[in-house]
Amino acid sequence: MKKVTEIPATIFPKVKDNKAKLNVAAYCRVSTESEEQENSLETQREHYKNEIERNPNWTLVDVFVDFGVSGLNDTKRTEFMRMIEMCEKGKIDLILTKSISRFARNQLDCLTYIRKLKLKNIGIKFDKEGINTLEPSSEIFLSWFSAFAQAESESLSMNITRGKRMRYKEGKYPFPFSLYGYKRGENGQPEIVPEKAAIVRKMFYMYLEGNSLNDIRKWLEENEIESPMGNDEWTVNSVSGILKNEKYKGDALLQKTYTVDYLTKTIARNRGEVAQYYVENSHQGIISREIFDMVQDEIKRRRNYTGYKTTSYSSQYALTGIVYCGECGANYRRVTWSKNGKKRIVWRCIERLENGIQNCKNSPTIYEDKLKDAILSGLSQISPDVSDVAEMVKSEIGTVIHKNEDQNEYTIKSKIKKLEKEMKVLNHIINEADDKQIYLDKIKECEEELTRLNSKLIGCTKSEMNDIEDFINGNVVNMLDYFNAVVRNTVESVLIISQNKIKIKYVGGIEIHKLV
Repeated sequence: MKKVTEIPATIFPKVKDNKAKLNVAAYCRVSTESEEQENSLETQREHYKNEIERNPNWTLVDVFVDFGVSGLNDTKRTEFMRMIEMCEKGKIDLILTKSISRFARNQLDCLTYIRKLKLKNIGIKFDKEGINTLEPSSEIFLSWFSAFAQAESESLSMNITRGKRMRYKEGKYPFPFSLYGYKRGENGQPEIVPEKAAIVRKMFYMYLEGNSLNDIRKWLEENEIESPMGNDEWTVNSVSGILKNEKYKGDALLQKTYTVDYLTKTIARNRGEVAQYYVENSHQGIISREIFDMVQDEIKRRRNYTGYKTTSYSSQYALTGIVYCGECGANYRRVTWSKNGKKRIVWRCIERLENGIQNCKNSPTIYEDKLKDAILSGLSQISPDVSDVAEMVKSEIGTVIHKNEDQNEYTIKSKIKKLEKEMKVLNHIINEADDKQIYLDKIKECEEELTRLNSKLIGCTKSEMNDIEDFINGNVVNMLDYFNAVVRNTVESVLIISQNKIKIKYVGGIEIHKLV
């Protein structure tokens, strides 16, 4: 027969002395900074202070107040967190607050804090719901009410978002007056700041003139121009942000980002998850549409040149950014293979390297030396019948092998091409410039240089063509010594079709298939 023996408890929870005074605090919060809410907050503060002081069994600790913050994120509620810290130190026995929605609109956080304080025998009294968390029946009611508070918060957030999007559809949005080059005008509309607008125009013009983002950054710092944040130092990202921002031409793209989670306030870049709205002529632009569009074209050109997932305009290797995978379309990357102490350079698909065979199963690995041989040998296959293309390729090669000579035809043609492009840019800029004389002088210099170069071009000799023919046929020098320069001047892209076959696209659009 079973025998059961009871072993009496010897440790009992501490019970507060009913005769001892309770250390009582109050918590108040409003989520907007309007005058009406400010008055309401002051009323709450006085109400709780008087209530605690009137009770002879209570001692006022403090009235904790968070003003102009949301109840969704605890980290932003500094007074709330200070109150919780004092509770953990045993300095508070009871908390008074207006309602669960004022205490927290997140059901999980609300219950977590309530249970955490309850374990320390610290109660919370909610006036609106009539609940004291130390009472046994409070748990079920708290679950209901906190769920209702969270649903209310979600509904409010959705209504605010819906209202914003309705205004976006009408082209209405709050202009970011912190945008460099603008300020709030007397009528509340954006107004251009002339001094800063001149800096913005200079940045756009410098980029069109061939300067990199880093060049522009250095120029800004060397001229002691304050950044948009009021600092002495600029970043490449801040320069890039200005050059890409459509607001500088007077338009506005709305909803570039969206809120992923209303509870955590997580913001993400909008890549098509929600609708966007483009407002043309929403305000006065600093840059003309033509100049802005020219800069965007140049940004794309440089990005295409550098290739997949790269940020630098220049590259140590000429093939970087122009070798593509025939299966998935990603760029190839230069990789060093080591085997048995021997190193060999190969090119491999970036998608395959980074993500395995998930999106690219059959991309081949190409040895660099074989790839170079195929590209260079393809130059000699360009048909003489395609005279314009052949001439273009030979002209670019001539620029490479005669780059240190002043009298050759190909260097002169290259300089003429560069000057013509520069004049095109200057003619666009002059319409926007405040001091037009500077650009008029520059255009005159270009015209005089073009006249001189064209005169020189007439006197070039036919012998230079023979040098190029010898170079292409490999009769004079080792073409690999000139590989990077030749590729940068003559090759647009290389498509890896298979382990043994590639397709090379040269300047002028001519394509040649080669065996590797």
